[in-house]
Parts: sequence; C-alpha cells; structure tokens
Amino acid sequence: MKILITGFNALTIGTAKSPLNIATSARILPGVLRDLGHEVTQKAIIPGEDVSHYDKVIVYVFGPNSLSARYWYGAAYTITQRPDAIISIDDHQTKETVSGFGTFSRGHWRIWKKFSQAGNPVGKAYWDEAQPYKKEIEDLVDTFAFDEWPHKLLIPAYDGGNYEALGLKAKEITNWDPSPYTNSYLNDPKGVDLFSQEPIVEKEKAWVMASLLSKMNWLKKQTFNWPIKTFGNIKEGQTRLKEHELYQEYRKHWGILSPPHSHTLNGSGWWRVRYNMACDAESILLGHPSETKVLGDGYNIDVYNIENKSDQELKEIVSYQKESFIKNTWNKERTKEYFKCLLEEKS
Repeated sequence: MKILITGFNALTIGTAKSPLNIATSARILPGVLRDLGHEVTQKAIIPGEDVSHYDKVIVYVFGPNSLSARYWYGAAYTITQRPDAIISIDDHQTKETVSGFGTFSRGHWRIWKKFSQAGNPVGKAYWDEAQPYKKEIEDLVDTFAFDEWPHKLLIPAYDGGNYEALGLKAKEITNWDPSPYTNSYLNDPKGVDLFSQEPIVEKEKAWVMASLLSKMNWLKKQTFNWPIKTFGNIKEGQTRLKEHELYQEYRKHWGILSPPHSHTLNGSGWWRVRYNMACDAESILLGHPSETKVLGDGYNIDVYNIENKSDQELKEIVSYQKESFIKNTWNKERTKEYFKCLLEEKS
C-alpha cells in the first residue's frame, strides 16, 4: 500500500530535529509499516495537494492552538479530503488537544490570526493555501471540539487500559503497543551499541526521576529513603539528558520513578517508553498502581518492599518485572498482524 502519515507538528511529519532522541509513536510507526512492506510517505501536506492517491492516510492531531502545531492547516485539510483517514495521537496531553479545538471553535477568527497579542508571528505554515478551504477547516474544528470524532482513533496504549480516561471521543478507539519497535534509546547518535559496553558492576541504591514537565509536586508527596536524582526540567535546575544518556543513568541505579500523568492516574494505559528502558536497564520501576496494573503483578510493589532489599532480592524483583513486562506487552509478530488487519479494514 501507499500510506501517508502527516500531522500537526514537526515530529509527526518526520522533520523534527530532536536532540533528545525521544521515542514516540509517530517516530516508531513509519518503521513498523515499512517493515510490513508498505510504501510510507511522512511529510507535511499543503492545502490543495492531491491526497486521493494514497491507499491509507494517518493523521496525528494535537491542539491546533499549540505553538508546535505549525503544520495543522495542511493536516486538517487532509482530514477534510479523506474522511476515511485514521486519526492518531502522539502526546499524552490529550485534554489539551480537545481544549485547543474548543478555543478555536468558540472564535473562528483565532484559527486564522497571524500574530499573537504580543505582536509575534503565530508561525502556522500554508495560511494562504488554506484560504479556499476555510469552511471545511472551521467545520472540522467544531466537530473535533464538541462532537464524537467520526474516525477511527489510533492510540499508543497498553492492552487493558481505561481509554475513556484520555478524554477523547471517537467512532472507534483502537490501541497499539509500540514496545517491540522501541529502540531509539539503545544507540547513541554515533551508532555505538550501548549493550556492547561493560556491564554495570554495582548498581547504586538510588531513585532516578526524569521528566521534561515539572513533577516536583508529585515527588514532594512521596516518601523515600534512597536518594533521588532528578533530570529533565531545566527551569528546576535539572540536567536535560538525551534518551540514550538517560538510559545509561537508569543502568547505574536500582530504582526508576514513573510520575503519573493525569489520565494514567485513572488507568488510561498510556504507553510510555520508560517501561522499556527500565526493563532493558534491569532496574526496578515504581509507578502509581492505577497506571502500572496493566503491566501485571510484577509492578504491584511498594517502596518498603524495594528499599529494604538486598542486591540479590532486588535482582529477583527485576526478573519478576521483566517477566511481567514481556507477558503484558506486544511482540513484533503481534504488531505486524495488528497493522495488517487494521490497514485491510474498510473505513
């Protein structure tokens, strides 16, 4: 098949220059489809461009009022031209996506403004080309703001999650698990195989918490005896690491903290690369029970039953979590079969 993948921002159209090399579903999906033998085009679409010759179209949506949604005019146009498009999401801030459509719907003039109140360019590409399709785009905004999305919605999530917690309503919500195709953190930009390095002789009994968003309010409510090392949020004085560098930190420490998102507290099942990293680093991941329950009994453990253990007992916890992770996540064969069926379905 000829498959088009496009979206609202640079990451989803495949042009983002991400020095952090963070694994996301929009980065992973093209490789999955190419592995199945499909011809995949991932790019920005210019309104007016012919999108009829693609066998399948996948559009990643995000809040159109976001600064990063530079290419949303073309993506919205694509959806209007391809009502059979599969809609997908790549960012865990799903409620902001809906509210962004709502902001534009409550004032259509906001869709087309070129400058902010401060006088700065809004920076949306293809404004001129989108003008012949104003009515269609405005109608789409209204639908995505307040109605059920009349599309199949593809979400990166583990099996067994409460997908309604994401706050999205669509004709059908279907999940896929990117876990077996996640490997961006395993190699540094120079192609060095990190698994070829010498093993960590002795792990430090400490917790590592990494998040680009501030999670300090959550952390202050927790009680730990092991020291905590935080990374990611520059405003809080934390070092921001590339994904493969963070993976090395994980390898050196016994504990990895996974602070919850708002919807994972309600058991959304949202896919997070941190679980892959913890499993490969042979470290213990501690997250909120409402989030970790989809990955099985290996993650049903509290702080006390980690911090008071010997190294050998910690290794046993790691083995149990690894077993639980493998049991409750997809393998490549299942992923291929899933997308084979998904792409063959009639919309």
